[in-house]
Amino acid sequence: MSERTSDVVLSVKNLHVSFYTNRRCNKVLRGVSFDIRRGRTLCVVGESGCGKSVTANAILRLLPELSRIEQGSVSYWQEGGQEIRLDQLKKNGREMRALRGKDIAIIFQDPMTALNPVYTVGRQIREMIRQHRRGMSRRELKRESVRGLAAMGIPAADIRDGEYPHQFSGGMRQRAMIAMAMSCNPRILLADEPTTALDVTIQAQILDLMKKIQQEEGMSILLITHDLGVVAEMCSRVIVMYAGEIVEEAPVDILFNHPSHPYTIGLIASVPKLGSGVKVLPSIPGSVPDLSMLPKGCRFAPRCKYATERCHNEEPSLFEVSPQQKCRCWLAEPTGKEDK
Repeated sequence: MSERTSDVVLSVKNLHVSFYTNRRCNKVLRGVSFDIRRGRTLCVVGESGCGKSVTANAILRLLPELSRIEQGSVSYWQEGGQEIRLDQLKKNGREMRALRGKDIAIIFQDPMTALNPVYTVGRQIREMIRQHRRGMSRRELKRESVRGLAAMGIPAADIRDGEYPHQFSGGMRQRAMIAMAMSCNPRILLADEPTTALDVTIQAQILDLMKKIQQEEGMSILLITHDLGVVAEMCSRVIVMYAGEIVEEAPVDILFNHPSHPYTIGLIASVPKLGSGVKVLPSIPGSVPDLSMLPKGCRFAPRCKYATERCHNEEPSLFEVSPQQKCRCWLAEPTGKEDK
């Protein structure tokens, strides 16, 4: 049994995931660890290609066939306190299917590929409800799917319920995906860029709805986003990922006011600030490295203006900057010791 505090509902420990393609091994995740607590929102931020979506998909065993969980564990605790090792369940087994959607739901990043084009949107939402909330009549199922679409701000929801994904705009497809994920009131919601395709008005409406359900039902959220404004509004704790590793972890107020890792500092500096007078926003040079040919030492060193010779040759650990903040950078190394 994994050790945990009483409010932890899902725990990821030392997760390593690799993709094997064209005779190459892409080390997509290396040593990722975090806890999701009851009724809290944990945000994961970072550039595209940093491993954020892979982390969410690995939790629900939705990785492609050419991938492999090399080591690590994913533990989920049910209401009664029973631990289930998700990493040990069969990918498409009965136990895994019973958990998906009901206990742990996911909002995929691309709704066009996630929705089935030959079934109506309403039928796909009802399929989720029917799987986990048995005994409902057709009329009750239809009422629930229409209610879910209406709650997401979709006009004429009773008519839209009978339409196909290609008849929806990109933003409406995203809202339909969110309605499907929320239809069974899951204990944990894995939200992968849930508001990317939405305008600011609908985005605010969806975020408010997620917070309302979280407060009423005690739902836990793992929110993956590029929008630091959403991070500031939604989350209690933030994980910053770079090239498959966690480079910084801290409560949201500490991260924004006292960022430690140069990558985090660069991300926050690139956000426009009203009235700052800055005409050209600072940017981080270079790009995320090829995961099959990772640089020696610190993965961020080739792009870091503070990098030293040690950074290019030795890989840093995730040091404890304070009791609540960790940072994977030699500049954050405590004097005389390091966090193992």
